[in-house]
Amino acid sequence: MASMEVATVPDDKNAAAAAPVSLGKGAWDCDNNCEIPPDKEAEVFEEIATMDFPYEGIPTIPPRKNMTHMAFFCNGCRYRVEAYPDWTGKQVAEALWRGGIERANNPNGNTPGMKGAGDVALIYAGQVMDHGKKLQDYNVPPGCKVMIAIEKAKLKPGAKPDPDSAYWN
Repeated sequence: MASMEVATVPDDKNAAAAAPVSLGKGAWDCDNNCEIPPDKEAEVFEEIATMDFPYEGIPTIPPRKNMTHMAFFCNGCRYRVEAYPDWTGKQVAEALWRGGIERANNPNGNTPGMKGAGDVALIYAGQVMDHGKKLQDYNVPPGCKVMIAIEKAKLKPGAKPDPDSAYWN
């Protein structure tokens, strides 16, 4: 029988950022600058399967209803932030920054870390979004939950993954 390990999120933001990715780092509410409790994640991100749209008698995740919040994955954590397709990449990066995305900085990383909203790169559908363009220019739908936020320095040619990255395994 397999055992189940439960990871606890440390109060120290740097310790949380350095936690092994395989354990997951939970979710963060950028509007309130606080952790989303693990038992509330499915509800907050609208991931509770229902029989509203069953597939061969199996419950499925219904279409999202909350179109005012987007989700960004950054360094093993999911960040929820109020954002809209008519916002520029800069507006979204600033909202993420105000909301606490700097906690994703790895103190043992190979890059300088995010020092401000200008250091946050946003990615959707494989495209790095320009801070001067609107999200709708990249066809980002309202309430999108599948974007990436990453330190810009990690996207530069020749950048190496962090020492604790799965890349080295």
